[in-house]
Amino acid sequence: MYHLFTLLGVRVLAFSVIEFLKYLFLGIVQGLTEVLPVSSSGHVELFKNLIDLELDNNVIFLIFLNTGSLVTFIIIYFKKLVALAKSFLIFVFKKEKRDENKENVTFLMKILVACIPAGITGLLLNEIIEENLVSYSLLVSGIGLLITATVLYFVSRVEFIRGHTKISWWDTLFIGLAQAVAILPGVSRSGMTTSTALKRGNSITTSLNFSFLMYIFISLGSTLLLVKDFFDGGSTIVGAQYIYYSFAFIASMIATYFAYKLIFNVFKSGKLRYFSYYCFCVGILAVILFII
Repeated sequence: MYHLFTLLGVRVLAFSVIEFLKYLFLGIVQGLTEVLPVSSSGHVELFKNLIDLELDNNVIFLIFLNTGSLVTFIIIYFKKLVALAKSFLIFVFKKEKRDENKENVTFLMKILVACIPAGITGLLLNEIIEENLVSYSLLVSGIGLLITATVLYFVSRVEFIRGHTKISWWDTLFIGLAQAVAILPGVSRSGMTTSTALKRGNSITTSLNFSFLMYIFISLGSTLLLVKDFFDGGSTIVGAQYIYYSFAFIASMIATYFAYKLIFNVFKSGKLRYFSYYCFCVGILAVILFII
């Protein structure tokens, strides 16, 4: 009897380890694909199906994954965020120092304005998208990845040696609209916003930094919406899910950091077209998996 329970215990432990590795893997996928121009939502959805992971609390899991990437970006851009917040407060409360803080405040306003189209689109279409994802998640993600592949391909054909170091108000409008399109699963937010900024003649560093700062603000909003859905749904985390979700969160944070260190060199070295090929292949795979 002792050996029987020992054997059963080993099986239960092995099953738990397998589940743990699945969640850990998705955390890594989220972190890498949130930064790289290949769509985090599309990849998480695709790999969730490939590794056969059924989530009882999908909303909670998405909160953990998204917050992991968000925390990393807040840490990376902490000094910049503090400087922007400080300049804004000085601009509002100290009229005599407005001129010296005007540039930072204007930059902050551009980030916030660029987030408006995505915010409106999310509020209007989020429920429709969620309803269709129940049955067509792989298909929608696959089509989104093909859109991303197309955009990256055309952008990769342009030479980016130098560019503007300041985002204009027209740039802000177009980048904001590009981010609104990226609400569709499979369409890369970073890919769309950075590509648009580059096509508008901005430098690689300026384009990427603006895109990631936008992400911080838009992610804060989307995370709050997910938290609202969580409380409205009355879902809870039980048992080993605490461990699974926590390590997925940590994996997402770490993977986001390493992807961030990589992304600038990817754009500068002209290897963007390889991400286009990759998105095309993964998009086709997602569509095929949906069909079969």
